[in-house]
Amino acid sequence: MATTKRTKHSRTRNAGESRGAILDHAIAEFAAQGVAGARMATIAKAAGVNQALLYYYYKDKESLYAASLHEVFSGLVDDVLPLLGGELTPGEKLLRLARVHFEYLARHPNYPRLVQQELARARNTGEPSAGFREVSRTHFIPLQEAGLKVMREGIARGEFRRVEGGSALMTMLGMNVFYFTSAPIMRMIRGVDPFSAASLRGHIASSLDFMGASLFVDREHGIRLAKKVASASSALPRAARAAILAS
Repeated sequence: MATTKRTKHSRTRNAGESRGAILDHAIAEFAAQGVAGARMATIAKAAGVNQALLYYYYKDKESLYAASLHEVFSGLVDDVLPLLGGELTPGEKLLRLARVHFEYLARHPNYPRLVQQELARARNTGEPSAGFREVSRTHFIPLQEAGLKVMREGIARGEFRRVEGGSALMTMLGMNVFYFTSAPIMRMIRGVDPFSAASLRGHIASSLDFMGASLFVDREHGIRLAKKVASASSALPRAARAAILAS
């Protein structure tokens, strides 16, 4: 009886490890090659499983792609939604959102690459993939609604200027995504390592300072709050660089 229980536990653990390995390598393959260029055989080989097992878990490439998108993007929502629903002021919530988002991208370098691949695919086909539409419905739209609520609260309290919330959020988060997608060009033109500790901290400080100076009614208050959020302790640089080098 004990042997049977151990066998079932071992099978469950091995199944979980196999699925995890498949998703890890699928995310890397889709980020590098896009859906059209990704190969199931390549993913199976990298994950150390046979293709039959891969197709047992995921019926086709689109299903695996959708699961990969969910795996990457759900983590961001899990990090951000509790923050936006917390007890901080709207101003601090929004500044912390920008920092948490940037740090998530730094720890998960395939996130901006997947976004870039999805944008290219949408341009070619005329619409986002079914997997991306589902991720948007379950993750991005709730995240946007929470962010817009914070924007409205900040405007109603007189903390934020009267700006269009959706565009402001897109601009704020877009600065972070662009930082990573433009990293090779930044390295060439500026001659700096965009993934060094100094560069990562510098982007956090400058982007938050920009938000504080442009979004808040009391500009000096916004700048001070941005400095406070930017200077909070973080283990980001070491963890981010390790993730990037391993990708």
